[in-house]
Amino acid sequence: MSGPKHPDEYDDRFLDCEADLEADILAVLDRAAAAGWKRAEALAAITSLIDNIALGDQANAETQRKIDEEMQRLRD
Repeated sequence: MSGPKHPDEYDDRFLDCEADLEADILAVLDRAAAAGWKRAEALAAITSLIDNIALGDQANAETQRKIDEEMQRLRD
């Protein structure tokens, strides 16, 4: 992976991220197919995993926010 072209936000940052990830995602799909999984199954599994990771990240952020609020309340 080459990473973003600039450290800050820029117009095509999302597209660059997609392009950077595409080869690895396609390689995972190829490995899944070589192991005997149908492409549609692998795509559905990847989508589900990504959803679960996103939900976990959101839950972790919310938990951290609550911890930070409580720590601040205890300091006050």
